[in-house]
Amino acid sequence: LPHLVVGMVKDDGDGFDVGATDARLGRTAGLGLIQMRERAALVGGRVQVRSGLGLGTEVRVTIPDSRATT
Repeated sequence: LPHLVVGMVKDDGDGFDVGATDARLGRTAGLGLIQMRERAALVGGRVQVRSGLGLGTEVRVTIPDSRATT
């Protein structure tokens, strides 16, 4: 994508319920998703998580490319 850097990690594992996990964020010991989202936001980016039980998981990070010229 022009002016963006996109990174994606995908697996074919067990997957999980993203909505239920998001609802628990901040109330459990796991900080991985929170930290990924916070770090992406610091540089104007975002993290998207797609997953489903039995369908694996995809994590996509999109950040602006500071080297791009407009």
